[in-house]
Amino acid sequence: MKEVFGEQCLARYSIFRWCQRYEAGRVNIKGLPRPGQAHVVTNSTTISAVDELIRQNRRITTREIAVELSISKGNVHHIIHEKLGYGKVCAQWVPKHLPENQKTARMGVCLTQQFLH
Repeated sequence: MKEVFGEQCLARYSIFRWCQRYEAGRVNIKGLPRPGQAHVVTNSTTISAVDELIRQNRRITTREIAVELSISKGNVHHIIHEKLGYGKVCAQWVPKHLPENQKTARMGVCLTQQFLH
């Protein structure tokens, strides 16, 4: 086979291993799941669940969210910072970019007499 296909030919060992797996009853060509950290896709339900937990408790930690939703802390961090756009200020999650109506509301609070005294 090396003479015909050259360097792109499969090794004999690989062919023998495939034949053994086929004879053992394996007919699926896709790889079997391997041990280790599972790959979790961040879908809209996970993102909305994280957002809901943050809205309920602004002081919640990424570890608490990860335990609550059974996802990794890395995924929680990615969802919070990249997808939702939150950041920590004074130990509370706050949006990094405020909508226009919230900006004007904050300006109105700052200009009131109660805030200045």
